[in-house]
Amino acid sequence: MAHFNALVIIPSDTNNIEAKVEELMYPYYSYLELEPYKEYLSTEELQQEINYLKSLNQQEIDKLAASWEVKSNDLEKLAKMNLEWFEGMIDGVDEKGEYKISTYNVQGKWDWYRFIEQESFESTEPIFYPCQVDEIPSVVPYAIITPDGQWHELGMEAGLEAFVKYLKSEVASSEDQIKWKQKVQEIKLYYSNYLAIALHCHD
Repeated sequence: MAHFNALVIIPSDTNNIEAKVEELMYPYYSYLELEPYKEYLSTEELQQEINYLKSLNQQEIDKLAASWEVKSNDLEKLAKMNLEWFEGMIDGVDEKGEYKISTYNVQGKWDWYRFIEQESFESTEPIFYPCQVDEIPSVVPYAIITPDGQWHELGMEAGLEAFVKYLKSEVASSEDQIKWKQKVQEIKLYYSNYLAIALHCHD
């Protein structure tokens, strides 16, 4: 579970702001059920998990195998268990490999959100939302949803790293954070005459 802030960018002539935000956010609702589709076991993820298991000592493997009640020398099966790819949940096998039938929204990003009316910063005047995009040059959110419905984000790992540094009052940024700041500025410049809506989201 995580909390994060997002900016939703909408046309400046939007009449019903809440309805437009809901329209753009809806495809990313975590509990949105999709039409049934085949979810395939990723051979790349499986190999990564096998490589991880190979890095463990035998005692750790034996303990893990015992917890899953599988043989410790069957690393592929053990890797599948770690990936929660249980035999009883496999619905079939075709030319692409093993699959499950799923309705899970793989684009899911949030389960609730609320509108932010004001944000305060140490070095600038408070920002009141909604406002024009070019009025918020200093804001770098975790995610931005553009008018074309695209979700852009920093990414969970880099976001957590940035949050920890913020708590420690550190300003050093990783390469991902620097690239994200550049991406945010590019988006803001492109949509400078649009409206920005700030949301506090939970996933």
